[in-house]
Amino acid sequence: MKDTEAAPLNHQTASGAKRGKVILLLGVIAAVALAAHGILQRRAAAAKLARWTEARAIANVALVSPRLDTEPPVLTLPGRVEAFYEAGIDAQVSGYIKEWRTDYGAIVKKGETLAVIDTPMLDQQIKEAQNEIASAKSTKAIADLTAQRWDALRKSGAVSKQSADVDDADLLVRKAELNAAVTQLQRLQAKKAFADVIAPFDGVVTARNIDIGSYVTARLGDERSAPMFKVADIHAMRIYVNAPQNYAGELEDGDKATLSLPQYPGSLFHATILTTSRAIDPKSLTLQVELIAPNPDHALFPGAFAYVRFSLPTRSKGKLLIPVTALAIDDKSVRVATVVNGSVRFKKIVIAHDLGVDVEVASGVSPDDRLIDNPLDSLTDADPVRISGPAPTTSSNASNSSSGG
Repeated sequence: MKDTEAAPLNHQTASGAKRGKVILLLGVIAAVALAAHGILQRRAAAAKLARWTEARAIANVALVSPRLDTEPPVLTLPGRVEAFYEAGIDAQVSGYIKEWRTDYGAIVKKGETLAVIDTPMLDQQIKEAQNEIASAKSTKAIADLTAQRWDALRKSGAVSKQSADVDDADLLVRKAELNAAVTQLQRLQAKKAFADVIAPFDGVVTARNIDIGSYVTARLGDERSAPMFKVADIHAMRIYVNAPQNYAGELEDGDKATLSLPQYPGSLFHATILTTSRAIDPKSLTLQVELIAPNPDHALFPGAFAYVRFSLPTRSKGKLLIPVTALAIDDKSVRVATVVNGSVRFKKIVIAHDLGVDVEVASGVSPDDRLIDNPLDSLTDADPVRISGPAPTTSSNASNSSSGG
């Protein structure tokens, strides 16, 4: 009886132990699965981050292509516009401004009065000089009469020759005093003529630095105060340009050029090379070029800035040009960054001429090269790059497509 009751008990105990093992095994499997899932997620996130970082590390670049110039080479340089003639009008006498008759912007003729100076001190000196002349004339007349009398007495033997000679000498002194007084008056009157300030030539008044009642003094030595007026002859204008030394042999007297000015967008003015300095400035290594531009409607102003474009027919066409923005310049060389199979490849180049916006390349690149515009300083050889925008058309492709059309 006891054996029969113990058997079910043992069976229940074995069954419970078996279920516990199964539950424990399932828990271990779940924990392992959860850990594996976490590891896989972290690996996927790390891979995604790596791909994102790598994508971000690849630079986006824009491309430009070299081009063959088919037009006559053009050199564009900054220039300054100056009047054909310009003069600062200074006071030649001291006094107060009585009136001014022209303001800046006024068109004046040669000899036209610009201002009048009141000269009270000079007027007083002129009166004193006139009185000196009157006194000298009176003294000279008395000396002349005395000399004539003594000469008559000497002929009759009434006086000695020495006494007559003394009176003759006194007459000469009085004549000299009269001449000196006349000369002094003429000098003062000539000075008084400068009280009327006149224009030295036909032109336009570009500055007025006086007003009614202003006191002005005669300019002496190297004084550098502002002149009373500035007058400019602007029937034609002089344009001055500093050309780089490598163009010194290509700019000749009589060559034509065009001017463009910021205040006249889209308008061109014609000019002709008048002369050059025929010397290179050792500091700037440039040649000064002087041009003449007609100015019948007075559209060109003295002191203006202009872009001056020279055609260079003496140079051959068909040179290879690249924009200056494609250059990578360091202390050792001038290079360009090209793209080959999605990677950067730097090439050293030799510049023949700097044309301002473009440079003419003597060697180092070909028309089919794809150049990076504004290359980053951080780029190195073999760096991968991503091209943004459509690839530029190369010179050879462009010529082929145009000939095929």
